[in-house]
Amino acid sequence: MRLKIIALFTLIVVVVGGLGYALSRVAVRPFTAEDPRRGPQALDSAIALLEVEGLATERWVAARAGEALVSEPYTGGNDVARQRAAKEVADKVYELATKSNELSGFKRSISTVILVDREGVVLGQNGSSTSGLAGQSLAAAYPSLKKAMDDDRPSSEVWVSQKRDEQRLASYAPVHGPERKVVGALIVASEIDDGRLSAASDRTSGHALLVAIKDDAGIRVLARSSTAEPALVDAMGKAPSSDAIQKTIERGETQEVVGLPPGYIGFTRVLEGYTGGTRAVLVAVVKPPAQDIGVSLLWPAAVAIILGIILVVIAGVMMDAYINRPIAEIEEGLLAIMNGQTNRRLDIEHAELGGVVFRINSLLNQLFGVTEDDTDEEGRPSRAPTSRAFNDALSVDDSVAMSGASAADAAELFAQAEDAYYAATFTAYIAAKRSIGDPTDHITQADFTTRLKASEQELGQKHGKPVRFLVEAKAREVVLIAVPQV
Repeated sequence: MRLKIIALFTLIVVVVGGLGYALSRVAVRPFTAEDPRRGPQALDSAIALLEVEGLATERWVAARAGEALVSEPYTGGNDVARQRAAKEVADKVYELATKSNELSGFKRSISTVILVDREGVVLGQNGSSTSGLAGQSLAAAYPSLKKAMDDDRPSSEVWVSQKRDEQRLASYAPVHGPERKVVGALIVASEIDDGRLSAASDRTSGHALLVAIKDDAGIRVLARSSTAEPALVDAMGKAPSSDAIQKTIERGETQEVVGLPPGYIGFTRVLEGYTGGTRAVLVAVVKPPAQDIGVSLLWPAAVAIILGIILVVIAGVMMDAYINRPIAEIEEGLLAIMNGQTNRRLDIEHAELGGVVFRINSLLNQLFGVTEDDTDEEGRPSRAPTSRAFNDALSVDDSVAMSGASAADAAELFAQAEDAYYAATFTAYIAAKRSIGDPTDHITQADFTTRLKASEQELGQKHGKPVRFLVEAKAREVVLIAVPQV
């Protein structure tokens, strides 16, 4: 029996545990499944951030270019003096840029401040020696710079040059001399590096970001955030991922990047707001979950099932000892009685089987004609009566009830006041029960009176006469005899 109990409840634990695991997977799947909208959303937020940074830089540069301090190097002196003055101004502007609240979100990426003349030739650069880039023509490399001075408007563009080992987002604004003539330009450039993209990722979606361009060698990744795996960089330079990036550069349309490692979802768009010859694209890639949710839920379910099985085994052993042992004793006792030990009785105290043992002993006493004392030391039955036993004692045999009692008995009963009658009947009933050794602790006067009134009303309606009761003890039983009014 022990093995049967353990096997049955083990099966139940396994079924319930498996069902719980399956339902848990279904319940949490909507919260863990990759949302296809997350890729475009990550791209939109990162693009917006970089474009706002470019616009903020452009406006800040335009404001500084209009200050008298910036225009001083363009007036008077020889070339060496002008270059020295331009470097000093560039250093001051750089210091202002790194302390500006408007540029605080990316001020660590600001690396270069340059002053150029009307033809785009470098006059001075921050942090460099007096030579530095002096004398070099940036307009030759970046024609948009010369056009911005011709149009007398600020602008921004992507500067990428392997020759000068630079990859920057440059913002510049014309510098005016006497009579509001454009005499040169102020340039502030920030690096496009891994740190810049990591900061952008942290401030937006947290997903992987990459900046790529197209050059003579094909698609090249300039920078990537810390969340972008090296495998993504490799995929960008190969078809079909590179084809999607090239289409974006040529058409300016948002494209889904295919050909990424399994589970990754990528989208790319041109980095707007940065005009010029080089078009850079930003790629946002949504990383798949590190672990399948089913695997994450599997071990808690397995632990719960194993713990359930252990508890089932313990409970099975305890139930076997609790049920099988008294059953074995009953079987052993009955076998001994069948083999001639007719005086033997079962002596088992058990909450569930005690009633069965009592009835077996009673049956054996009747079969063998033995009267057995089934009361305890205080004269009470070995098993307390239930509420049903109380109700049975109050039940009335209809044939007895209407058989008629003496007129004197009837007159005496109906002569009593109602309260006195019920109190006297209760007292007589309790006394009769105690006389035969039945317990009475469970019987209250209120319950007794309520039950008695219900019986009186029932019999009175049935026979059309008022009825009261007499208490009578018969053998080892107390009954109530109904007496109709005469």
